[in-house]
Amino acid sequence: MKRSAPPRPIFVSAKTLAIAAALLGVCVGEAAAADAPAKLVAAPAPDVAAPPPPAPLGVFGADMPAAGKLVVSIIPQFANLSHTLKGTRRVSSEEVAATTPWFGHPTLKLRLVPQNVSVASQTLALAYGITNYLSVVVTGGMIERNLDMLTFQGPTSLNRLGLSHTGTDGLTDFTASTIYRVYQDPIHRIQLNLGMSFPTGSTHNTFRLLLPDGSYATSRAFYALQPGAGTFDIMPGIVYAGHIDKWSWGLSYRGRFPLAANPEGYLYGDLHEFNGWAGYSWIKGLTTTFRVNATTQGEIRGLDPMIRGKAQAANPNFYGGQRVELWGGATIGGGLIGQEALTIALEAGIPVYQSLEGPQLSKNWQAGMALRWKI
Repeated sequence: MKRSAPPRPIFVSAKTLAIAAALLGVCVGEAAAADAPAKLVAAPAPDVAAPPPPAPLGVFGADMPAAGKLVVSIIPQFANLSHTLKGTRRVSSEEVAATTPWFGHPTLKLRLVPQNVSVASQTLALAYGITNYLSVVVTGGMIERNLDMLTFQGPTSLNRLGLSHTGTDGLTDFTASTIYRVYQDPIHRIQLNLGMSFPTGSTHNTFRLLLPDGSYATSRAFYALQPGAGTFDIMPGIVYAGHIDKWSWGLSYRGRFPLAANPEGYLYGDLHEFNGWAGYSWIKGLTTTFRVNATTQGEIRGLDPMIRGKAQAANPNFYGGQRVELWGGATIGGGLIGQEALTIALEAGIPVYQSLEGPQLSKNWQAGMALRWKI
């Protein structure tokens, strides 16, 4: 029987061994990866939704700061009133003096008729976002009113004796409000607000007027010239707002209801304010708005026995009425001027309808702006 030759040894080079080891490692790694459970990979953070376009300056409760953010606003406002209305009819100063009884003395006629009132106020507002759905707003400030008063000579004459240039100034009433978003989707949002006004403004400022006999006297200023209302007022409101692409719009209501008479013995009539607006964002950081504002307010209830005088503004029945105004405005983001934390808002309006309990001075115009810093 023939014996077979022993097997010849196989010599493998180092290079071949290295290549084989590498291939084996790859195969083992792929097999292990196939058998191992899939690793969880963190999803990218979702994009933060861009804030909605800003509402007009004169609408409260539409804009809310983000959670943990503070917005500090300085808001100067100016207004002018002149021309006396009785209902919707414009009446002359002579007609007022000849036909309107002095409050408390129906047989005597008015001797002093206001000609012009200019108003300037400075408000500081702080808005803080507690959550993305809840924020608080507090306001306080100062107001100055200047009056031009025409005095007629003697007890019955319609001869103009002269003008008084007087006025008042002081702190306004302090307010604190909360805003709560009850609904939001990519287009629409609905927000409720509830506030309270506190009587930090004075109700006993005085002024100096020219009297029909040519003398001057200092007395308590008329109701409309007092910096404050002197009452605790509750202020409820609701806002609906929406936006698509560059367009935005909204509706709002806010009321102001005094809870009781002030220490002087009177309270202002209930105030109801309605707004409707539309806006267009031309570029990022620039939005223009058009707003229709309607207000209605009742007469003053009660009276201050220290407010006297043969003038229409001394009569608590000659307050309140209805007014419709048209407003135009713009909001400019600070990014356009290199200040991301700054926003500038502007708005001005004129009345197109006024029906006043009067005789009473009518509004000519009002304008304001806001400088806002986000912290």
